[in-house]
Amino acid sequence: MLILPLHRTWTRANFPWMAMLLVLANVFVFAFLQSGDHAVYQQAQAYYEQADLGAIEFPAYAQWLTAHGRGEAPTQPFTTLPPGAMLALIESDGAFLADLHADRVILPTDPRHAQWQNQRAQFDAILDRAFSRAHALRFSHVEPGRIVTSMFMHGGLDHLLGNMLFLLAVGMLVEGALGHGWFLGLYLCGGICAALASLYWHWGSEGNSLGASGAIAALMGAYCVIWGRRKVRVFYWFFVVFDYVKVPALAMLGLWFAWLVVVPSLDAHSHIDYADHAGGLLAGIGMAFALRARGWVRRDFIDEDERIERTQHDDAELERAQRLIGQMEIPKARDILLRLDRDQPGRLPVRIALYRCARYQGTPAQVDAAAAGVLEIPAPTDAIARELQSVWEDYAQACAGAPRLPTDTLQRLLPVLQRLDADAAVDGLLRALIERDSSDATLAQAWFALCLRTPDGTPARRARLAFLLERYPQSDYAPKARFLLGQG
Repeated sequence: MLILPLHRTWTRANFPWMAMLLVLANVFVFAFLQSGDHAVYQQAQAYYEQADLGAIEFPAYAQWLTAHGRGEAPTQPFTTLPPGAMLALIESDGAFLADLHADRVILPTDPRHAQWQNQRAQFDAILDRAFSRAHALRFSHVEPGRIVTSMFMHGGLDHLLGNMLFLLAVGMLVEGALGHGWFLGLYLCGGICAALASLYWHWGSEGNSLGASGAIAALMGAYCVIWGRRKVRVFYWFFVVFDYVKVPALAMLGLWFAWLVVVPSLDAHSHIDYADHAGGLLAGIGMAFALRARGWVRRDFIDEDERIERTQHDDAELERAQRLIGQMEIPKARDILLRLDRDQPGRLPVRIALYRCARYQGTPAQVDAAAAGVLEIPAPTDAIARELQSVWEDYAQACAGAPRLPTDTLQRLLPVLQRLDADAAVDGLLRALIERDSSDATLAQAWFALCLRTPDGTPARRARLAFLLERYPQSDYAPKARFLLGQG
């Protein structure tokens, strides 16, 4: 079974650098520091078989199982079991090992006890050379170093891959919501709390625990609290069934708790440390509530899902409105566009589409209002400026060169057109402004600048210089205009 939140695409802005460093740390420990463990285990197994420890321990284990009501005892002779099976069976049973090392299985009164104890001690000494055994969390022992190191080790490649998949998927979302520092703190504190929960639950028993599962469970618990009731996109895989579904993030908390804690606890033969998982989940939940209460959660990152969905929905609605305009169903298109403009004011494609609606089926007042709605939008880039230029030129043509827009709207548009060197558009706009107020000296300056950009000796340049002399005969630019006209 697999349940993963997958509702955010990785980008450079949200790349989980800290989660990736943690993944690399776990991979390094497994691939390099734990890489020699297999040879140690083989050596220990060889010694176990050479010393024939199974001849005494296997019958004792069968009797112990029967005495403790642990189901049917294994009656198959040790010599017929596959290599290593007996050893794996005994070493995986922490309760039995606890009694074995406490001399409650092979009693001191047994004549074989002294020899067995010496051989068992040598066998354990070989096992202790394994990195995992030397640094894993040991039940019934409070060892701060092992509490930390155990959360970076794994029992096998499948264990590592499964944990790292969740660390990257959930880690990207939690790291983005908390930032690198708080994310690392949550991971480490969650792993420590998980280890302490495991020690508490297993205290008095023999055995060990390792893996990043507790720390990752803390991330999972924190994720559910941080996203709360928001619906998130989740990928699920159950045997041969897999798909995406949208559910409230909090709903996943129950699913993960059942998967990580309840199901393993019901399986008597499971080697999954469900106490570790439970401790990590609860720690993550508590820390996430505390971080939310202090306002240390990045709301912008969490809200981005809704913004993306809203943008995708609005883009689809805009596309539908544009199709309706092409089909000349203007009223329907206008209703959609007005709703979009009300929800997100100032989107240039929406305003341009509204202008098209007004041009096709609108009164002069509606055309004016739609044109003003476009031309009042700032133009930080040349691409936007060219869009404004196109609407202005169409509107000026519709008004026969006499725009009815407010003067301040036209004045804001002037530097945009000048920046594009759109001389024809600047010419029409300046003439409209000069008709309204020829006393404005800044308009004389702008007109003279337009004259200078016009190629020498062309009729357009002479006409513009003549217009300057006609409208601004007393300005500082009039003598310059006369001089340029005299030069041809």
